[in-house]
Amino acid sequence: MPTASTVSKSTPTNSKTGTRKTRTRKAKATTKATPKKSVPVAKVTVTTFKSGKAVSKVTTLKRPSTARLISGDRYLKDIQTRWQIHQFEIQELFRDFSKIVTFVTPYHDQLVKQVKAWTV
Repeated sequence: MPTASTVSKSTPTNSKTGTRKTRTRKAKATTKATPKKSVPVAKVTVTTFKSGKAVSKVTTLKRPSTARLISGDRYLKDIQTRWQIHQFEIQELFRDFSKIVTFVTPYHDQLVKQVKAWTV
């Protein structure tokens, strides 16, 4: 049972019931995530008429502009660069594996000797 000296003075107690008040937290302000901006897709709607009445509506996508496309030479150079990066990463991966094998080999040999000693 808490005594007067152990009760925190920052949280007042109700003297009639002996219960302490609990602190309520303020509600957090909600922030809306900004939606990612995407390139709008151009659409073309074609309506066909027969005898003055609309028969059908067909919506098709419009071909995007070729201004943002890269040239064939730049594309080829990009592929070659990515392949060189891939080759380098594979080379480093094999170096790491060889270091692991070098590190583990003495422990493996020791374990093999112990197992052979148990079975003989």
